[in-house]
Amino acid sequence: MGRIERGLNLPSAVVIYKLTQALNVRADLLFAPDLARARTDAADTDRLFVAMDSQPAIPPKNLLSVCNEIMTAFHALEDICRAQKHARLPLILPFEPDYNGMEQLAYQVRKYFDTGDAVIFDYFELFENYGFRIIVFPFQRTAADMDSISFYEPAFHNAFFFLNSRKNSEKQLFSLALELGKILIANQMRIKKTALFHESSDTGSDKRPINSHRAARRFAATFLMPKDAVQTTVGQLGIAPDQWSWELLLRIKHRFGVSTESFLYRLDELKLITGQLTKQFQEQIKIHYSENNYSEPDSSRRCLTPNGRFFDLLLAARGIPSACQEVDEIEKVVLEKKVINI
Repeated sequence: MGRIERGLNLPSAVVIYKLTQALNVRADLLFAPDLARARTDAADTDRLFVAMDSQPAIPPKNLLSVCNEIMTAFHALEDICRAQKHARLPLILPFEPDYNGMEQLAYQVRKYFDTGDAVIFDYFELFENYGFRIIVFPFQRTAADMDSISFYEPAFHNAFFFLNSRKNSEKQLFSLALELGKILIANQMRIKKTALFHESSDTGSDKRPINSHRAARRFAATFLMPKDAVQTTVGQLGIAPDQWSWELLLRIKHRFGVSTESFLYRLDELKLITGQLTKQFQEQIKIHYSENNYSEPDSSRRCLTPNGRFFDLLLAARGIPSACQEVDEIEKVVLEKKVINI
Protein backbone atom coordinates (compact mmCIF):
# COMPACT_ATOMS: atom_id res chain seq x y z
CA MET A 1 0.00 0.00 0.00
CA GLY A 2 2.90 2.32 0.75
CA ARG A 3 4.34 1.80 -2.72
CA ILE A 4 0.94 2.61 -4.27
CA GLU A 5 0.55 5.75 -2.15
CA ARG A 6 4.03 6.93 -3.15
CA GLY A 7 3.25 6.33 -6.82
CA LEU A 8 5.85 3.57 -7.21
CA ASN A 9 3.27 0.94 -8.22
CA LEU A 10 -0.18 0.89 -9.71
CA PRO A 11 -2.64 -1.27 -7.73
CA SER A 12 -3.01 -4.70 -9.31
CA ALA A 13 -6.40 -6.35 -9.78
CA VAL A 14 -5.63 -8.61 -6.81
CA VAL A 15 -4.94 -5.63 -4.52
CA ILE A 16 -8.12 -3.88 -5.65
CA TYR A 17 -10.07 -7.08 -5.08
CA LYS A 18 -8.64 -7.50 -1.56
CA LEU A 19 -9.52 -3.88 -0.73
CA THR A 20 -13.12 -4.36 -1.88
CA GLN A 21 -13.39 -7.45 0.34
CA ALA A 22 -11.79 -5.82 3.38
CA LEU A 23 -13.89 -2.65 3.08
CA ASN A 24 -17.02 -4.49 1.89
CA VAL A 25 -17.57 -2.11 -1.03
CA ARG A 26 -17.73 -2.27 -4.81
CA ALA A 27 -14.57 -1.63 -6.81
CA ASP A 28 -15.94 1.57 -8.38
CA LEU A 29 -16.20 3.16 -4.91
CA LEU A 30 -12.41 3.12 -4.63
CA PHE A 31 -12.20 5.41 -7.67
CA ALA A 32 -15.40 7.44 -7.17
CA PRO A 33 -14.79 11.24 -7.23
CA ASP A 34 -17.94 11.85 -5.19
CA LEU A 35 -18.16 9.36 -2.31
CA ALA A 36 -21.54 10.70 -1.21
CA ARG A 37 -23.10 9.66 -4.50
CA ALA A 38 -21.31 6.34 -4.78
CA ARG A 39 -23.40 3.22 -4.25
CA THR A 40 -22.08 1.14 -1.36
CA ASP A 41 -24.49 -1.74 -1.24
CA ALA A 42 -22.43 -4.73 -0.07
CA ALA A 43 -24.78 -7.13 -1.84
CA ASP A 44 -23.70 -5.65 -5.18
CA THR A 45 -19.98 -5.83 -4.48
CA ASP A 46 -18.04 -6.26 -7.74
CA ARG A 47 -15.58 -9.11 -7.83
CA LEU A 48 -12.66 -8.69 -10.18
CA PHE A 49 -11.92 -12.41 -10.09
CA VAL A 50 -14.41 -15.08 -11.00
CA ALA A 51 -13.48 -18.53 -9.75
CA MET A 52 -14.13 -21.35 -12.20
CA ASP A 53 -13.96 -24.52 -10.13
CA SER A 54 -13.34 -27.76 -11.99
CA GLN A 55 -15.82 -29.60 -9.81
CA PRO A 56 -19.55 -28.89 -9.43
CA ALA A 57 -18.87 -27.85 -5.83
CA ILE A 58 -17.68 -24.70 -4.07
CA PRO A 59 -13.88 -24.74 -3.55
CA PRO A 60 -12.71 -24.78 0.10
CA LYS A 61 -11.96 -21.36 1.57
CA ASN A 62 -8.40 -22.30 2.48
CA LEU A 63 -7.66 -23.18 -1.15
CA LEU A 64 -9.05 -19.84 -2.30
CA SER A 65 -6.91 -18.13 0.33
CA VAL A 66 -3.74 -19.86 -0.90
CA CYS A 67 -4.57 -19.02 -4.52
CA ASN A 68 -5.11 -15.40 -3.52
CA GLU A 69 -1.68 -15.25 -1.84
CA ILE A 70 0.02 -16.69 -4.91
CA MET A 71 -1.85 -14.33 -7.25
CA THR A 72 -0.76 -11.39 -5.10
CA ALA A 73 2.85 -12.60 -5.29
CA PHE A 74 2.59 -13.10 -9.05
CA HIS A 75 1.23 -9.59 -9.56
CA ALA A 76 3.98 -8.16 -7.37
CA LEU A 77 6.60 -9.84 -9.56
CA GLU A 78 4.93 -8.49 -12.70
CA ASP A 79 4.96 -5.00 -11.18
CA ILE A 80 8.59 -5.25 -10.12
CA CYS A 81 9.69 -6.50 -13.55
CA ARG A 82 7.22 -4.24 -15.38
CA ALA A 83 5.99 -7.32 -17.21
CA GLN A 84 3.02 -7.43 -19.56
CA LYS A 85 -0.15 -8.44 -17.71
CA HIS A 86 -2.47 -8.82 -20.68
CA ALA A 87 -2.95 -12.20 -22.36
CA ARG A 88 -2.32 -12.39 -26.09
CA LEU A 89 -5.32 -14.68 -26.60
CA PRO A 90 -8.85 -13.23 -26.23
CA LEU A 91 -10.96 -14.81 -23.49
CA ILE A 92 -14.25 -13.69 -25.01
CA LEU A 93 -14.98 -15.59 -28.22
CA PRO A 94 -18.34 -16.26 -29.94
CA PHE A 95 -19.59 -19.83 -30.32
CA GLU A 96 -22.79 -21.80 -30.70
CA PRO A 97 -24.04 -23.24 -27.37
CA ASP A 98 -23.85 -26.91 -28.34
CA TYR A 99 -21.30 -29.71 -28.70
CA ASN A 100 -20.42 -28.74 -32.26
CA GLY A 101 -19.90 -25.20 -31.01
CA MET A 102 -17.35 -26.48 -28.51
CA GLU A 103 -15.35 -28.09 -31.31
CA GLN A 104 -15.44 -24.86 -33.28
CA LEU A 105 -14.38 -22.93 -30.16
CA ALA A 106 -11.43 -25.28 -29.69
CA TYR A 107 -10.48 -24.68 -33.34
CA GLN A 108 -10.63 -20.90 -32.80
CA VAL A 109 -8.36 -21.09 -29.76
CA ARG A 110 -5.83 -23.25 -31.60
CA LYS A 111 -5.91 -20.75 -34.45
CA TYR A 112 -5.07 -17.92 -32.04
CA PHE A 113 -2.28 -20.08 -30.61
CA ASP A 114 -1.11 -20.55 -34.21
CA THR A 115 -0.76 -24.30 -33.69
CA GLY A 116 -3.35 -25.64 -36.11
CA ASP A 117 -3.87 -29.34 -35.47
CA ALA A 118 -0.25 -29.95 -34.48
CA VAL A 119 0.55 -32.06 -31.42
CA ILE A 120 1.95 -29.77 -28.70
CA PHE A 121 4.77 -31.11 -26.55
CA ASP A 122 4.54 -28.61 -23.68
CA TYR A 123 1.18 -26.90 -23.24
CA PHE A 124 2.39 -25.09 -20.11
CA GLU A 125 5.03 -23.27 -22.13
CA LEU A 126 2.52 -22.53 -24.91
CA PHE A 127 0.00 -20.97 -22.50
CA GLU A 128 2.67 -18.95 -20.69
CA ASN A 129 4.11 -17.66 -23.97
CA TYR A 130 0.68 -16.13 -24.59
CA GLY A 131 0.66 -14.42 -21.20
CA PHE A 132 -1.37 -16.83 -19.07
CA ARG A 133 -0.30 -17.61 -15.51
CA ILE A 134 -0.05 -21.30 -14.59
CA ILE A 135 0.78 -22.36 -11.04
CA VAL A 136 1.30 -25.99 -10.02
CA PHE A 137 1.35 -26.82 -6.33
CA PRO A 138 -0.05 -29.52 -3.99
CA PHE A 139 -3.63 -28.71 -2.99
CA GLN A 140 -4.38 -29.07 0.74
CA ARG A 141 -6.13 -32.12 2.14
CA THR A 142 -9.49 -30.34 2.11
CA ALA A 143 -9.11 -29.93 -1.65
CA ALA A 144 -7.06 -33.05 -2.39
CA ASP A 145 -9.75 -34.43 -4.70
CA MET A 146 -9.86 -31.26 -6.80
CA ASP A 147 -7.86 -31.24 -10.01
CA SER A 148 -7.73 -27.52 -10.68
CA ILE A 149 -9.23 -24.09 -10.23
CA SER A 150 -8.94 -20.95 -12.35
CA PHE A 151 -9.62 -17.23 -12.05
CA TYR A 152 -10.54 -14.80 -14.80
CA GLU A 153 -9.08 -11.31 -14.52
CA PRO A 154 -11.23 -8.82 -16.47
CA ALA A 155 -8.90 -5.88 -15.81
CA PHE A 156 -6.19 -7.46 -17.97
CA HIS A 157 -8.29 -9.97 -19.94
CA ASN A 158 -6.09 -12.65 -18.45
CA ALA A 159 -6.39 -15.69 -16.21
CA PHE A 160 -4.69 -17.68 -13.48
CA PHE A 161 -4.71 -21.48 -13.74
CA PHE A 162 -3.97 -23.46 -10.57
CA LEU A 163 -3.27 -27.18 -11.04
CA ASN A 164 -2.95 -29.83 -8.33
CA SER A 165 0.57 -31.27 -8.44
CA ARG A 166 -0.73 -34.42 -6.72
CA LYS A 167 -2.35 -35.41 -10.04
CA ASN A 168 -0.51 -37.02 -12.93
CA SER A 169 0.57 -35.01 -15.98
CA GLU A 170 -2.33 -36.29 -18.11
CA LYS A 171 -4.82 -35.06 -15.52
CA GLN A 172 -3.03 -31.71 -15.21
CA LEU A 173 -3.03 -31.21 -18.96
CA PHE A 174 -6.73 -32.02 -19.33
CA SER A 175 -7.54 -29.79 -16.34
CA LEU A 176 -5.68 -26.87 -17.93
CA ALA A 177 -7.71 -27.17 -21.13
CA LEU A 178 -10.90 -27.70 -19.10
CA GLU A 179 -10.36 -24.52 -17.09
CA LEU A 180 -9.69 -22.49 -20.22
CA GLY A 181 -12.95 -23.81 -21.65
CA LYS A 182 -14.82 -22.89 -18.48
CA ILE A 183 -13.61 -19.31 -18.60
CA LEU A 184 -14.49 -18.92 -22.28
CA ILE A 185 -17.91 -20.45 -21.69
CA ALA A 186 -18.67 -18.39 -18.59
CA ASN A 187 -17.72 -15.13 -20.32
CA GLN A 188 -19.93 -15.89 -23.31
CA MET A 189 -22.82 -16.97 -21.07
CA ARG A 190 -22.67 -13.65 -19.22
CA ILE A 191 -22.76 -11.75 -22.50
CA LYS A 192 -25.61 -13.80 -23.97
CA LYS A 193 -27.34 -14.11 -20.58
CA THR A 194 -28.01 -17.79 -21.11
CA ALA A 195 -27.53 -20.73 -18.74
CA LEU A 196 -28.04 -23.75 -20.98
CA PHE A 197 -26.13 -25.51 -23.71
CA HIS A 198 -27.65 -28.01 -26.08
CA GLU A 199 -26.42 -31.37 -27.24
CA SER A 200 -26.52 -31.38 -31.05
CA SER A 201 -28.61 -34.07 -32.70
CA ASP A 202 -28.11 -35.48 -36.16
CA THR A 203 -31.31 -33.88 -37.40
CA GLY A 204 -30.64 -30.53 -35.76
CA SER A 205 -33.88 -30.75 -33.76
CA ASP A 206 -34.89 -32.04 -30.35
CA LYS A 207 -31.78 -30.63 -28.69
CA ARG A 208 -31.30 -31.76 -25.11
CA PRO A 209 -29.99 -29.29 -22.49
CA ILE A 210 -26.49 -29.89 -21.08
CA ASN A 211 -24.61 -28.06 -18.36
CA SER A 212 -21.52 -25.88 -18.84
CA HIS A 213 -19.26 -28.43 -17.12
CA ARG A 214 -20.01 -31.05 -19.78
CA ALA A 215 -19.57 -28.42 -22.46
CA ALA A 216 -16.16 -27.51 -21.03
CA ARG A 217 -15.10 -31.17 -21.05
CA ARG A 218 -16.10 -31.33 -24.69
CA PHE A 219 -13.97 -28.26 -25.39
CA ALA A 220 -10.98 -29.78 -23.57
CA ALA A 221 -11.22 -33.07 -25.47
CA THR A 222 -11.45 -31.44 -28.89
CA PHE A 223 -8.74 -28.92 -28.02
CA LEU A 224 -6.24 -31.60 -26.96
CA MET A 225 -7.31 -34.14 -29.58
CA PRO A 226 -8.32 -32.26 -32.75
CA LYS A 227 -10.38 -34.36 -35.13
CA ASP A 228 -8.01 -34.00 -38.08
CA ALA A 229 -4.94 -34.74 -35.96
CA VAL A 230 -6.39 -37.95 -34.53
CA GLN A 231 -7.71 -39.13 -37.89
CA THR A 232 -4.38 -38.38 -39.60
CA THR A 233 -2.36 -40.17 -36.91
CA VAL A 234 -4.53 -43.29 -37.09
CA GLY A 235 -4.65 -43.17 -40.90
CA GLN A 236 -0.88 -42.89 -41.28
CA LEU A 237 -0.47 -46.04 -39.21
CA GLY A 238 -3.18 -47.85 -41.14
CA ILE A 239 -5.03 -48.93 -38.01
CA ALA A 240 -8.45 -50.34 -38.86
CA PRO A 241 -11.27 -49.96 -36.27
CA ASP A 242 -11.03 -53.66 -35.34
CA GLN A 243 -7.21 -53.79 -35.17
CA TRP A 244 -6.55 -51.90 -31.96
CA SER A 245 -4.61 -53.67 -29.22
CA TRP A 246 -4.11 -52.54 -25.63
CA GLU A 247 -0.41 -51.83 -26.27
CA LEU A 248 -1.19 -49.83 -29.42
CA LEU A 249 -3.86 -47.82 -27.61
CA LEU A 250 -1.38 -46.84 -24.89
CA ARG A 251 1.37 -46.01 -27.36
CA ILE A 252 -0.72 -43.67 -29.52
CA LYS A 253 -2.46 -41.89 -26.63
CA HIS A 254 0.96 -40.75 -25.39
CA ARG A 255 1.31 -38.62 -28.53
CA PHE A 256 -1.56 -36.43 -27.37
CA GLY A 257 -0.60 -36.44 -23.68
CA VAL A 258 -4.07 -37.46 -22.54
CA SER A 259 -5.37 -40.28 -20.39
CA THR A 260 -6.14 -43.67 -21.93
CA GLU A 261 -9.79 -43.19 -21.05
CA SER A 262 -10.00 -39.80 -22.82
CA PHE A 263 -8.23 -41.08 -25.93
CA LEU A 264 -10.48 -44.14 -26.11
CA TYR A 265 -13.55 -41.90 -25.85
CA ARG A 266 -12.26 -39.74 -28.71
CA LEU A 267 -11.54 -42.78 -30.92
CA ASP A 268 -15.04 -44.08 -30.30
CA GLU A 269 -16.58 -40.68 -30.99
CA LEU A 270 -14.74 -40.45 -34.33
CA LYS A 271 -15.69 -44.07 -35.16
CA LEU A 272 -12.05 -45.08 -35.38
CA ILE A 273 -12.55 -48.12 -33.13
CA THR A 274 -15.27 -50.77 -32.94
CA GLY A 275 -17.86 -50.73 -30.19
CA GLN A 276 -16.77 -54.18 -29.04
CA LEU A 277 -13.15 -53.12 -28.55
CA THR A 278 -14.28 -49.91 -26.84
CA LYS A 279 -16.21 -51.88 -24.22
CA GLN A 280 -13.30 -54.29 -23.78
CA PHE A 281 -10.77 -51.51 -23.19
CA GLN A 282 -13.15 -49.56 -20.96
CA GLU A 283 -13.36 -52.55 -18.67
CA GLN A 284 -9.58 -52.98 -18.76
CA ILE A 285 -9.12 -49.31 -17.81
CA LYS A 286 -11.52 -49.63 -14.87
CA ILE A 287 -9.66 -52.69 -13.58
CA HIS A 288 -6.32 -50.89 -13.86
CA TYR A 289 -7.63 -47.82 -12.01
CA SER A 290 -9.11 -49.88 -9.18
CA GLU A 291 -5.92 -51.90 -8.74
CA ASN A 292 -3.47 -49.00 -9.08
CA ASN A 293 -5.14 -46.15 -7.20
CA TYR A 294 -6.20 -44.40 -10.43
CA SER A 295 -2.64 -44.10 -11.78
CA GLU A 296 -2.37 -43.89 -15.55
CA PRO A 297 -1.73 -47.15 -17.47
CA ASP A 298 1.84 -47.35 -18.85
CA SER A 299 2.82 -44.47 -16.50
CA SER A 300 3.22 -40.89 -17.77
CA ARG A 301 5.50 -39.76 -20.57
CA ARG A 302 4.29 -36.22 -21.08
CA CYS A 303 6.96 -33.66 -20.13
CA LEU A 304 5.50 -30.43 -18.77
CA THR A 305 7.43 -27.46 -17.37
CA PRO A 306 5.56 -26.24 -14.27
CA ASN A 307 5.74 -22.66 -12.99
CA GLY A 308 8.18 -21.55 -15.68
CA ARG A 309 6.96 -17.96 -16.02
CA PHE A 310 6.61 -17.47 -12.27
CA PHE A 311 10.20 -18.45 -11.52
CA ASP A 312 11.50 -16.56 -14.57
CA LEU A 313 9.94 -13.41 -13.09
CA LEU A 314 11.27 -14.26 -9.63
CA LEU A 315 14.79 -14.65 -10.98
CA ALA A 316 14.53 -11.37 -12.89
CA ALA A 317 13.17 -9.58 -9.81
CA ARG A 318 16.14 -10.73 -7.72
CA GLY A 319 18.36 -8.60 -9.94
CA ILE A 320 16.52 -5.39 -8.98
CA PRO A 321 18.12 -4.01 -5.76
CA SER A 322 15.12 -1.89 -4.74
CA ALA A 323 12.87 -4.99 -4.75
CA CYS A 324 14.93 -7.20 -2.42
CA GLN A 325 12.49 -7.02 0.50
CA GLU A 326 9.47 -7.78 -1.67
CA VAL A 327 11.25 -10.67 -3.35
CA ASP A 328 12.15 -12.11 0.07
CA GLU A 329 8.47 -12.04 1.04
CA ILE A 330 7.46 -13.68 -2.22
CA GLU A 331 10.02 -16.43 -1.71
CA LYS A 332 8.48 -17.14 1.70
CA VAL A 333 5.13 -17.69 -0.02
CA VAL A 334 6.80 -19.99 -2.56
CA LEU A 335 8.32 -22.16 0.15
CA GLU A 336 5.22 -22.19 2.33
CA LYS A 337 2.85 -23.16 -0.50
CA LYS A 338 5.37 -25.63 -1.99
CA VAL A 339 5.22 -24.10 -5.44
CA ILE A 340 7.26 -26.45 -7.63
CA ASN A 341 10.48 -25.08 -9.15
CA ILE A 342 12.05 -27.11 -11.97
